[in-house]
Amino acid sequence: MWRPLLITGILAVVQLAGSNTGIAQEFRIRTTVYHHQPQVDPTIVSRSVSIFHAEKVYDHVDGLGEVTIFEPARKRLMILNESRMIKTVINFDEIKNVLNVAQHQTQEYIHDQLKVQGSQGKKIASELQFQLEPQFNIQFENNKNLLTLDSKLITYRVQCVTPDQQDAVETYLRFADWMARLNYVLHPYTLHPTSRITLNEELRSRKKLPIEVELQTRMEDPLHLRAEHKIHWKLDHKDRGLIHHWETLRKNKDVSSITLQEYLRNQFANLRK
Repeated sequence: MWRPLLITGILAVVQLAGSNTGIAQEFRIRTTVYHHQPQVDPTIVSRSVSIFHAEKVYDHVDGLGEVTIFEPARKRLMILNESRMIKTVINFDEIKNVLNVAQHQTQEYIHDQLKVQGSQGKKIASELQFQLEPQFNIQFENNKNLLTLDSKLITYRVQCVTPDQQDAVETYLRFADWMARLNYVLHPYTLHPTSRITLNEELRSRKKLPIEVELQTRMEDPLHLRAEHKIHWKLDHKDRGLIHHWETLRKNKDVSSITLQEYLRNQFANLRK
């Protein structure tokens, strides 16, 4: 099952639409993600919208009945599921703790099990170790504004742009960092967030936004993804209506608050149905 939050954590593609002279802290990104396979036309695996407003980001995935609200000022994210009338708040520290535990367990798995299981075990161990500590050959072609992070296992190709509104770079990349981390907490068998965060750091250092990103992995389960985002620098009445709806819903007394552990259990139970 393709989970668009998973895709958000893996890559991002941006196609600038409309004027870029609007307020950088208030913009919308409409996202479409494609899955590429050999000799088959690309298939759409998710559509979503991310609305940046008042130092928050509302990330809504089509068809899921769920919105993730990113609140950096309060160092937390909230997952609000309208179809099940539940919400869970996840603090940044909680995400960091889960990632630290996962990294420790992965290192133990690598050293205590995989390295004594022959060539296949060593191959898997190498792939896991790379995800924890990725090493890329990084190239930036100024004349093409093209950033490449290359390795034997993972490759990112990123077409970049320098926006007029420079604060939009950090606003977007901070959101992308934490969504990559959250994705791994919710889906621990997906690509580890370190590779994506490494890419974001390269964009930060160059003060760039991505306008096209292609991800290819060459691991046990190869993956080839491409996402397209259209950025609009002004919110419309529909955007503001959605924000009002979600803010009203989060305060609704009929929406039950649950812990992250309860949310994960519910998610696992729904996947098994």
